[in-house]
Amino acid sequence: MIVVAGLSHRTAPIAVRERIALPKAEIPRVLSQFVARPAIGEAMLISTCNRVELVVAGKNGPVSDLSEVGQAAVEGLSALASGVRQHLYVHEGVDAVRHLFRVASSLDSLVLGEPQILGQVKEAFETARVAGTIGGCLHRTVPRAIRAAKRVRTETQLGAGQVSVPSVAVDLARQIFGDFRGKTVVLLGSGEMAETVAKLLKTAGTRLLVVGRNEARVGVLAAAVGGEPRAWGDQPAALVEADVVITSTSAPGFVVDYDTIHGLRKKRRGRSLFFIDLAVPRDVDPKVESLSEVFLYNIDDFERVVGETRQSRAREAEHAERVVTEEMAGWERWAESTQVTPVVVALRARFGRLLHAELDKSLKGRLKHLGEEERAALETMLDAALNKILHAPTAHLRQVVTDKDFESYRVEQLMNAVTELFELDAEPVSVPSTPSRPAPAEAEGAEPSQRRATGTNGK
Repeated sequence: MIVVAGLSHRTAPIAVRERIALPKAEIPRVLSQFVARPAIGEAMLISTCNRVELVVAGKNGPVSDLSEVGQAAVEGLSALASGVRQHLYVHEGVDAVRHLFRVASSLDSLVLGEPQILGQVKEAFETARVAGTIGGCLHRTVPRAIRAAKRVRTETQLGAGQVSVPSVAVDLARQIFGDFRGKTVVLLGSGEMAETVAKLLKTAGTRLLVVGRNEARVGVLAAAVGGEPRAWGDQPAALVEADVVITSTSAPGFVVDYDTIHGLRKKRRGRSLFFIDLAVPRDVDPKVESLSEVFLYNIDDFERVVGETRQSRAREAEHAERVVTEEMAGWERWAESTQVTPVVVALRARFGRLLHAELDKSLKGRLKHLGEEERAALETMLDAALNKILHAPTAHLRQVVTDKDFESYRVEQLMNAVTELFELDAEPVSVPSTPSRPAPAEAEGAEPSQRRATGTNGK
């Protein structure tokens, strides 16, 4: 079972979310810190403009105390920045898995049906795999979430049309001006989100200025959308010309500050300036909104714009929820089968200890004349007998826990009965640790490329 701990647009304003928004390069190091905690055995971090969520599995596999794992996750996230703990939520067990499936399927997004989140979940999974913090539990769970999201995209119309944070930004700009013709839009940033915005604006009749630090990428993007490339140092001049500025850089702090905008007011001759800040951490100093004729919108201001989108997609969301429920059923069958693992391991240990103890007695007594070859043959015979003796009860236990007509309390009674009958409580047995590099067959629902990577390197 897993635990999901984190915060999102539902629980924390952007001023809080940006405190624990991590640069991509920092995530592997932070993941290593999480799995170094005694209760956490596996970890993956989903970090987007609207959420930061830690997905973890316990170090003790199926017998982990999920409340202890959740507490460790909360403590780890709280250590990243002050003032975030009160905004954190924790989902455990089945609730955590359902939440992960819904996040990947864009059912928990600010913009319902937006496609970016699936790629972000895949990227988070790959980052954690490379960092060595993915084990058997997450390797079975996350690819199932990805498969559920793919089914939602192909079997429903939840993501039909342009639905994304960039498209909402353009809709907001359109509501402000109505007609874009003759307006100058400045894009600060030349990454994936800026590119999406630029393509949406390409046919709107705007004059588009693309400003970024990567000169080559700025040139390519500007050429692709019929815009004008500007160097990063030309930002003040571009801001003088702008009617709307859409920012989406990955800078750790403000790239547009109060003093700069205040100093440009005279050159702008009183014209209104609208900022749409898509970045987390934010690109634009919130204080600029205190200036006359300057208006600032960020991610948290999009709720009003997406309200109509949510209403129109409500029926498709219901269909998507059914897909998630179907995929959850497959995961639950696997998860339930792991409930019997401690009992099966203890049962094998109990029988094995007794049989080998008797064999040791015989080898020291009446059979002490046997050579190494004969002794090895007896060991092999005992192991084969043990497998045959325990095959039927093991198979029956695993079948019972996946039988939906067999109530959970009866499953618990059966395992308790086995434990009592064979005195398994007295057996000092630990459940084998979850492998950090599972076999390819465990990556259910993963991309073919992911399966190949898992098979060679062992996310």
